[in-house]
Amino acid sequence: MEQKIKTFAEAITNTHTSNLVQSHVKELKFENDHLTIYVDNAAPLHELEGEECDHHLQNGMEKIYGDITYELKMWKEGGMHEREKLVPHDINQ
Repeated sequence: MEQKIKTFAEAITNTHTSNLVQSHVKELKFENDHLTIYVDNAAPLHELEGEECDHHLQNGMEKIYGDITYELKMWKEGGMHEREKLVPHDINQ
């Protein structure tokens, strides 16, 4: 397990949410005060998106990164799911 993921999981006080992060998070990508959390499976992804886990994830992130935004995504080799590659990511138009 990557050290960033382990540190993030330890900052989460809820045991179930921490275990989900330790077991299913494959990568954390931090850019421009935004954290992208890549999860390996759809079931834990949807569970982490739930209201209770969302609260615990935000509290854990505040301990490490401060006040930032985050999103959960499916992990695929190379860091992106094939459906995401179809969506243009041109921010500066």
